[in-house]
Amino acid sequence: MTASRNWKLGALVASGLLTLIMFVLAGIFPNFPGDEAVLVGFQNLQSPGLTALLRVVSGLGRWPVSLVLVLATILFLLRQRRRADALMVALLVFPIALGLGLKLAVGRPRPEYSLIDQIPSSLSFPSGHALFALLFGGVLILLIQENIRPRWAWRSMLAGLALLILVVGASRVYLGVHWPSDVIGGYLLGGLALAGLIWLRNRWAARGR
Repeated sequence: MTASRNWKLGALVASGLLTLIMFVLAGIFPNFPGDEAVLVGFQNLQSPGLTALLRVVSGLGRWPVSLVLVLATILFLLRQRRRADALMVALLVFPIALGLGLKLAVGRPRPEYSLIDQIPSSLSFPSGHALFALLFGGVLILLIQENIRPRWAWRSMLAGLALLILVVGASRVYLGVHWPSDVIGGYLLGGLALAGLIWLRNRWAARGR
């Protein structure tokens, strides 16, 4: 048990340091080596059907849609008397707000490769869509793993959610509104925040018992 805890703590510290380094460098450089090549490579796959599909997937991270998803999940969990889980979902607002604040602190401009007419007016790093996808998708993965049986069913759902999280990030690069490093930064911040939220949920649930 001690070895497992030490491994988890070490992984968390390493992730935190990597995230900090990425955020500092993103404040210095407008993009990272390889960002432009990956973005252009994604856009070389361009087709009307793929663009339409990825615009829909990307739309899942827009604030009206994400707000509805979060509120619906909170209400469902409250009806199931899962208060600790409902609180965990409600607390997603704090890392999302932190991500918005960090955009201003980093100050990285958007890439100039947009495939959409309405270019976001906000700054680029970290990707808010990637942050939300990792946070909300990660919470759903946790809840499904704990509550859905049989095993094949929750494994299929987990694989689908994990794929969706990745596709949301990829859609932002393909559409030209984020550099790949913006998306990675959003995932890293989201992963750290998710670990903290799960820890708080477990502590509160243990106190309730």
